[in-house]
Amino acid sequence: MNVNIDKYVNTSDVLFDIVDPRDIHLALDVFEKDVTLLRLGQKMMAYTNSNPDKKYICKIVLIGKDLTDQRKTEVHCHFEQYDKNLLPGTFMNAEIEVTANNALALPEDAIVNYENKSYVFKVKAKNAYEMIEIKLGVTKDGYVELAASNTEFKNLTFVTKGAYSLLMKMKNTGEDE
Repeated sequence: MNVNIDKYVNTSDVLFDIVDPRDIHLALDVFEKDVTLLRLGQKMMAYTNSNPDKKYICKIVLIGKDLTDQRKTEVHCHFEQYDKNLLPGTFMNAEIEVTANNALALPEDAIVNYENKSYVFKVKAKNAYEMIEIKLGVTKDGYVELAASNTEFKNLTFVTKGAYSLLMKMKNTGEDE
């Protein structure tokens, strides 16, 4: 705040903000419906709008107990490693992992769609493949989860690249294996 010598200030006027750079934290607004999914110590990834590819790992240290008029509460997080280029007051977004499940997943390139069904190719032997119908789960970061009913696939080997070319070759020659 700019001040002049001999300028009077009210007791409610803020003249200075004192910032301790050793204890910078992230304050997030979280909607009421999502607060129940959070817990202390939970890890999350934060990023700025100007550089969304640079992720900052944080840990939740405080979850507010009161809601604003917009039905939000404040959640405070500490950075695992603070970047001195982040300025106090910077707007940030966060991705918080609320559930973690072990899942069987394959690269998106391993899955082909044929006649409105999803398939993968199981490796039977060198240059021998079997086309297997699968049910898909969640897709994230280039990988597709094999739905829970596909747990029998756990110890099998699958084609991960060139599955579409293999499908075309099999369908053009009339082979299913």
